[in-house]
Amino acid sequence: MKITFKQIDAFRAVVSAGSVTAAAEVLGTSQPAVSRLVSDLEREVGYQLFKRVGRQLEPTEEARLLVKEVQQAVTGMSHIKDAAAEIGTFGHARLSIITSPSFSSYITPELIVEFAYACPNAKVTFDIGQDDATVEWMVIQRFDFGIRLSKPTNPTIESRLIDENPLFCIVPKGHELAKRDVVRPRDLAGERLISYMANSHFQIQLDELFRRHGIENDRKYEFRTTSAIRGLVARGLGAAIVGSWIEPRQFLPDCIAIPFESALKIQAFLFWSNRRPLSPVAEKFRKLAEKRFMSC
Repeated sequence: MKITFKQIDAFRAVVSAGSVTAAAEVLGTSQPAVSRLVSDLEREVGYQLFKRVGRQLEPTEEARLLVKEVQQAVTGMSHIKDAAAEIGTFGHARLSIITSPSFSSYITPELIVEFAYACPNAKVTFDIGQDDATVEWMVIQRFDFGIRLSKPTNPTIESRLIDENPLFCIVPKGHELAKRDVVRPRDLAGERLISYMANSHFQIQLDELFRRHGIENDRKYEFRTTSAIRGLVARGLGAAIVGSWIEPRQFLPDCIAIPFESALKIQAFLFWSNRRPLSPVAEKFRKLAEKRFMSC
């Protein structure tokens, strides 16, 4: 049995319109063409589909049963068409990202905004790991991308440096260091510092810097996020060394940001598992992230 789409279209049009003439107008073709298509379909299925009642064509019982199946098939085709269009615009796509706390307020949200404009139909999941190790493990397990402070060394991970920035010392307004053009490590000797968690990659590097200079400072308060540290500095709890992805003037109103003299830079690495291929939408995100770094 060889049934064509044109035969099905003609059959549906006659059922709906009630006559070959009206069906031909709907389909934009001739009456003989519609009649021929319906006759061909009747020959293929092996039974009559219409009977004439006055000037109208009335579907037979067999035709009524067949048209239900046709409607289901057409609905299925419509779904396929919609799905195809959605795939073409990333409407089916999901992107999952996990970052270390340092990038929960900066870089990651900015990249997601850029991605949202480029792929407005894609869905995004954004989570925060406790530290770089947690972020790496989650990417190996199930996330598309991670963003962390240090370059991953796991051979199953690919990574790209997507941003790096100098450090700033932030102090409350009125602090004795607030008028400096630059703050050096020795200027913080004995200073009460608000720091990142002791096991964070950045804090380990910063502690090593102070040790090399033989400097001791008072560290009573440790936090995971830059926003928490900045908030406490603004309230006069102490000074802090942070990386910045925004202009220094944009710190909290009650903070002063001064460049910190150091070879250290805070870096952001985008990374992903090389054990599975990147989806088209993930590849789009990777290119956006790399382009952002090249433009900096």
